[in-house]
Amino acid sequence: MILENEKIKQALEYIKEEDPATTQDTLNMCQIPAPSYKEEKKAEYIRERFREIGLRDVRIDAVGNVLGIWPGTGEGPSVMLAAHTDTVFPEGTDLTIRKEGNRYYCPGINDDTHAVAEMIAVAKAMIHADLHTKGDLIFCANVCEEGLGDLRGVKYLFGYDNKASEECPEVDAFVSIDNQYTGGVIYTATGSHRYEVTFTGRGGHSFQNFGIPNPIHAMGRAIAQIAEFQVPNEPKTTFNVGVIQGGTSVNTISGSASMLVDLRSDSEEELNRLDKELHKVIRQAVEEENARWDASKPQIKVQIEGRGVRPAGAQPKDCAIVKAAFRAAELLGIEPEYRYESSTDANIPISMGIPAITVGRGGEEDGIHTLQEWYEPKEAWLGPQRDLLLMILLAGAEGVCEPAIEKR
Repeated sequence: MILENEKIKQALEYIKEEDPATTQDTLNMCQIPAPSYKEEKKAEYIRERFREIGLRDVRIDAVGNVLGIWPGTGEGPSVMLAAHTDTVFPEGTDLTIRKEGNRYYCPGINDDTHAVAEMIAVAKAMIHADLHTKGDLIFCANVCEEGLGDLRGVKYLFGYDNKASEECPEVDAFVSIDNQYTGGVIYTATGSHRYEVTFTGRGGHSFQNFGIPNPIHAMGRAIAQIAEFQVPNEPKTTFNVGVIQGGTSVNTISGSASMLVDLRSDSEEELNRLDKELHKVIRQAVEEENARWDASKPQIKVQIEGRGVRPAGAQPKDCAIVKAAFRAAELLGIEPEYRYESSTDANIPISMGIPAITVGRGGEEDGIHTLQEWYEPKEAWLGPQRDLLLMILLAGAEGVCEPAIEKR
């Protein structure tokens, strides 16, 4: 019945016809630098596109998220379709587009720039066909998904840090486009705790001042203990010392040393257990390094600073939002698949008990998070077509289907 509806047919056909324009939106945006916390120019582009296509109540909120509404017809659930504006690449990265055959090469062209263009394509098609769901559809280009951005945009939207204001809309279900497999559905939330750990001491000459505690040695003791952590395979739990810094020369006792530590788990309980163990071994390493030398010498101190918290969460594999995503894909002949556990914007609503998933972008792509990232618009319209059908299934439409989810 869904594919027989004239307005839905019109919207799906329009998405396919407009695929070159969707590609052009992708190319326009991927040339705009947008590292985390510096996404203003891309946000301005998206705001203007939202206004041009006819979304309502278009605005940029206090943290930089771009929002636009396509109003529903009744009392159905509100559904947010989101894609993030930031990329992993720092300012100064060469964003010149290179085309080889049908492939476009540019850092950040897929993750998540094409997803934003795909979201715009969905909104355009809904408006073109005058297609309204029962509940409101909220289109959101959110900030700070990557790395130390720490899901800032979505945390604000859902009041995760108790910082949401009245400008944040009520959301009953959340769909993020952020996955390179068009039929992929991520329905779990891998949590993470990230820390910058800094060891400080007096420092000095390696020969003349020998015998004072050494910050690098203290950090080495901590790393050695971290390397011996025992973690379960299920729920998957991991640890990593990803960056270390410190030292001036081979014959200098450094005055400081630091490391960045990443802890992850599919279980909030396991993540918290590992977190406590990390703090324990860091304190122990400092005590051991200080005890190794004359107590009258200047002692090592340590500072542990949080650099990101992403909550873990889970929902049933056969929950309504996952079933809807599978059905939307199957209606188009796309083979749906459960994708690996991951950390995405959906972590926040999942951890709060709100139905949420992350789905894949349309087209073909590879080289994510590298300078050789490429995108090929091969049947790319299937991505936004699937997104549109998913919005209809979740929010419901008169004479088509009832909402797959309930209002909170």
